[in-house]
Amino acid sequence: MTRVKVKYLKISSYLKLCVGAGVSIGILDGAIRFLLLLVMGQLSTSKALLFSMQVKGWLAGILQLLSVPLLYGVGAVLFGCVFYFPFMYYLKCKKGLVIEGVFEGEHYGDIPKYSTSHFHRC
Repeated sequence: MTRVKVKYLKISSYLKLCVGAGVSIGILDGAIRFLLLLVMGQLSTSKALLFSMQVKGWLAGILQLLSVPLLYGVGAVLFGCVFYFPFMYYLKCKKGLVIEGVFEGEHYGDIPKYSTSHFHRC
């Protein structure tokens, strides 16, 4: 694992991060909703609107399973657009944000790495 300090993010990168997180949460939420309907035996009575058609039963449950991540992704785009500038202000005030992970790219060698001892000072 490598630790890097993020001092600035392009808005496109910030939006990719927000959408990735939003869709991941949406998949989890959609799956939980689908399983709850299945366990409670109400999947056969569920309803959903697909444009102007009303869909019932299993198809409605599957549509919900697929649409919830999409809606979370759209919400994450809106969230990202609204909160990009406050996040950049936060990065500026904190003089960056240290993240840990595995990184690759064309400029990977140029990424300054921070030692663990640097972060454990009090």
